[in-house]
Amino acid sequence: MGWRRILRCTGCRLVRADPLPSIEEKAAVETQGYTDETAFPEVRDFFANCNRDFVDDPVIREMRRHLEHLERATGGPGRLLDVGAGTGILMHLAQQRGWQPEGIDIAPLTANKVAEEFGFTITIAPFETHDFGGRQFDAVTMLDVLEHVVDPLATLRRAYDLLRPGGAIAIAVPNQRCLLTSLVGAYARMGGPGANSLLFRLYVPPHLHYFTPSTLRRMVETAKFRILEVRQGAVYLGRYRMSLAMRIPLEIVLAAGAAIGMNARLGLVAVK
Repeated sequence: MGWRRILRCTGCRLVRADPLPSIEEKAAVETQGYTDETAFPEVRDFFANCNRDFVDDPVIREMRRHLEHLERATGGPGRLLDVGAGTGILMHLAQQRGWQPEGIDIAPLTANKVAEEFGFTITIAPFETHDFGGRQFDAVTMLDVLEHVVDPLATLRRAYDLLRPGGAIAIAVPNQRCLLTSLVGAYARMGGPGANSLLFRLYVPPHLHYFTPSTLRRMVETAKFRILEVRQGAVYLGRYRMSLAMRIPLEIVLAAGAAIGMNARLGLVAVK
């Protein structure tokens, strides 16, 4: 892609960006990628919806489903740590269901808004090295987080250590084994016009790792978790500003991918 490459390991098949940034560089990318004038419209629209008067759209409903899966895995609400807490909306939804949520994020982004809107204080620190004072949690959430981190295995191992025995983790990531990603990749390798702009939307700067069902499962199991379920899900295009000429083909490709088991998103629940 000019400024970086996308590599696939010939051994485990995990896909990642090259070069990987330092923690300091990563924090800067997270801040710039979502807050300045270059931020994608869907990101700005999502942030705008993260308040007490939020619109109950498919993104919000999917967050609730993750909490439901955690409650089944753990036996009910308890202490929850939201990694990559960002806007605080998941913490708010969790609190409504009886959880005692706590949040941590690498970049401040919307920390002030979260405090004003929901009354939560998000810890701003690297999750992997932050001292939680010996506290253990009943559940950990990493929704659209694992693809952002420099060392996903270290992140998962840290989550494992912070969970009580029988505690559960919920993960959501984009699915690299998606029909849309496969078609765009083939088009780019053929040198099709405008391929770089398409790649930039699939391989956005904050994303460092790209998971398939098998590579996600392998990494979670390597971190000693016992997987309860891996499921696929859809991308909600309602947050994406685009013309009908672009939206209709996208809807067709995504629907076709779902029909053949190559959907755009992955969800996973595992226990310690």
